[in-house]
Amino acid sequence: MRNGEPGPSGAGGPALDPAVADPGRSGRAGPGPAGSTIVTEVSPFHCLYQDALEFHSQSRLMLPRSESASSRLARASLLLYVASAEALIHQAAVELGQPDLASLVADPARSLPLEDAWRLLPAIVGHGTTSAADPSCPPWPQLAELIALRNSWAYPGPAADRRAYYRAPRPGADFEPLQPHQIPPGIGISADALHFPKTGLSRDPYALRPHHLDTARGVLDAAIAALDRRLEGALTRDNRHRREPIRVITS
Repeated sequence: MRNGEPGPSGAGGPALDPAVADPGRSGRAGPGPAGSTIVTEVSPFHCLYQDALEFHSQSRLMLPRSESASSRLARASLLLYVASAEALIHQAAVELGQPDLASLVADPARSLPLEDAWRLLPAIVGHGTTSAADPSCPPWPQLAELIALRNSWAYPGPAADRRAYYRAPRPGADFEPLQPHQIPPGIGISADALHFPKTGLSRDPYALRPHHLDTARGVLDAAIAALDRRLEGALTRDNRHRREPIRVITS
């Protein structure tokens, strides 16, 4: 997906979509009389996805000036993309799922792995295409890698699992993240030690760049679209996953 094109998630980014701008602080509800109070129902998916888009855009703008600053923003963006995916599934289970089954996905005290929650949601909702999605077909292996990258930061493991490799192209040059085609013979690592094989996402958090975010966003949007098809459009119908309705309660 090219930068700026709308995706299945409903956002056209990284620029914010004015039709779904943040409530209140952005002024979407417009100015009100002094002393008035409004209430809104927050959509964490929308909030976090928009934040991810903003950091995504900032990471791209920062790259020519500072790779380290760009990478810092990229890490924040990726975490927010995955967090928005979690919010989407858990909110959908509550709003669309059968009441006696929704807690299988949406109970924080018994949280399921995110991949399992995505697979279970059609059965929880109880309509649409409930046959199991083929986990070997896109976008599911790519989504699994996106989640695995986030999990590798939360569960770092032993030192051997946290090795990152850098290369100086010439004497006196700065060290840069080692690319798969640059692996020297005899050091005993494969390309998979540097990047996830299906998405090319870097395993080294310091090597994350804006083009990795382009991939992450594309994977997430494709997964939302695929799940929406299985639910016959219920996931995003009438922009329900992004709606933040506002009403005045005092004036």
